Amino acid sequence: MKDEIILVAARSPELADKIKGVLEQEFFNITDTCVSGSETLRKVRMYKPDLVVVDYELGDMTGFQVTEVIINESLGSVILLANQMQKDYAEQYFEYPYMISLRKPINKAVLLNSVEIALKSRRGIQSLENEIIRLKEDIDTRKSVEKAKGILMKSLGISEDEAYQRLRKRSMDSQVPMKTVADIIISTMG
Repeated sequence: MKDEIILVAARSPELADKIKGVLEQEFFNITDTCVSGSETLRKVRMYKPDLVVVDYELGDMTGFQVTEVIINESLGSVILLANQMQKDYAEQYFEYPYMISLRKPINKAVLLNSVEIALKSRRGIQSLENEIIRLKEDIDTRKSVEKAKGILMKSLGISEDEAYQRLRKRSMDSQVPMKTVADIIISTMG
C-alpha cells in the first residue's frame, strides 16, 4: 500500500466505488468516498488527504466549488473529472500542480498516471514549503544573532568576532539554540 491518502468524491456511490476500485488495484490508499460536496469538504478537513479525486457533478455543490475551497485553503491537491466545457472552465482558474482536470469519460491509464503525477507534485511542493520554512527560520536566527552581537560589541567594547564567540560559547555551554541566547541578550540588554 502506498503512503499517500486519497479521497474520492462522486455524485453516485457506484462511480465513487468504481474509481476507488481502480485506484486500490494499484495499491493506492483510499481513505473514503463521498457523494456530496459538503461531505467531501468535511472529510477533507478530517482526513487531510494528499489528493482528492472529485467528479464535477456532486449533489449539493459542483466539483469546481469543492476544488476552489481545497486549493484556496491549501488542503491538498485535486484531480477534477469533468466534461470538456467544465474542464476548460476549471483550467482558467486553477493552475497545475494543485489541480489536474481530466475529461470524462475517464481512461483508466490516464487516471492512474494523473494520480501518480499529482502525488509526486504534492511531495515536491511540500518539500519546497518545508525548505522555505527552514530558510525563514535561518534568516530570523541570523537577524537575532547580528542584533545581539551589536549589543555585546557596544556594551562590552569587544570585536564582532569576539561577540560571536561569546554567543556561540553561551549557546553550547547551556545547550540552548543560538537564537534563544541572542533573543535573551536582546530582551535583557537591548
